[in-house]
Amino acid sequence: MGSTTRSVWEVKKTGSLSGMVRVDDARIDPPGPGEVRVKVRAIGLNFADVFSVLGLYGATPDCPFVPGLECCGVVEAIGPPDENLPEGTVVPPVAVGDSVMVVTRFGAYASAVNAPLHQCRPLPTGWTHEQGAAFLVQGLTAFYALKKLGDVRRGHTVLVHSAAGGCGLFGIGICNALGAVPIATVGSPTKVSAILERFPDMDPETIIVRERKRFGDQVEAAATAAGSTDGTCDVVMDAVMGDFFKGGWSRLARGGRYVVYGAADLTPAGDLGWNVFGWLKLGWKYVNRPMVDPTNLPGDNKSVMGFNLIWMFDKIVELGELLGGLTSLGLPAPKVGEVFTFDKLPSAIRVFQSGGTSGKVVVTLDAEDDYLSA
Repeated sequence: MGSTTRSVWEVKKTGSLSGMVRVDDARIDPPGPGEVRVKVRAIGLNFADVFSVLGLYGATPDCPFVPGLECCGVVEAIGPPDENLPEGTVVPPVAVGDSVMVVTRFGAYASAVNAPLHQCRPLPTGWTHEQGAAFLVQGLTAFYALKKLGDVRRGHTVLVHSAAGGCGLFGIGICNALGAVPIATVGSPTKVSAILERFPDMDPETIIVRERKRFGDQVEAAATAAGSTDGTCDVVMDAVMGDFFKGGWSRLARGGRYVVYGAADLTPAGDLGWNVFGWLKLGWKYVNRPMVDPTNLPGDNKSVMGFNLIWMFDKIVELGELLGGLTSLGLPAPKVGEVFTFDKLPSAIRVFQSGGTSGKVVVTLDAEDDYLSA
């Protein structure tokens, strides 16, 4: 199969969604060594997408670039083997026509992608392409946060922020699979039902509707309801930060681990661009962000850990181990929240950015979005 053209959403200029435009004649070459070409059927949205479009993401490529970290689709072509992969790399067996889930370092906002085969996994039997597009990035994020960094073990009490979102729901599921007891936080009462629908056996007393002024007391009460004898948590999985950091940190047990992978409370609600008020508000939040004095950590016997999953793409063997560990848990298919068509992708980002969704926001492609042979 030779070069073809495809449809992509490309960021020409960061700072605003208006800087992202659809290009319907973008060229894609044949898959290279170790790559497969995937006809994309669904794309999963992540907060890294929002930050990259707004120019607030340190790992963002230079413009123009195609955002997107994950997708799911059908294998159309397979490149030659890559003879230079490190020993221990897991390369799953796939054939043309197989459905695969793909995690990629940008480029997923497209009707077709060339992706490293070691970053693909077969779509589990019975899963839809939409569910496949909702699995890898948030599943890996939650698994890395809780298992690799948090060292969550049976009997641990774990505070999971933004629990009705994709990563949060995975966090609860992973805690359950590991024998830990999760405490969930959400931003509004309407999201409580999304958690109980997914996990009907969860005690409602362990679900917190966050309140800025008394969040620490809320954590203590929920931890106590979860069985903690002193109202503390062993691990915190936080993508909110801002005003809510202090309440979780103060209720972290001695020897506990506070794992940070985002800062939604500091995320702009809309475009930045030339919006002076937006920049001032973001600057005020940044100046007043929570601080931890490292010299106090030995006395507190606590740890703060932060990570960005995208840097794991350079660690091929370790990324494969994470994928293996995640899939071995046998988690159910992820919850897909709102679904948008490919032509409405900017609208999908705005809805996702609002923080009002539960489950995964997914963009689907149909026959009209297929690329054409050159």
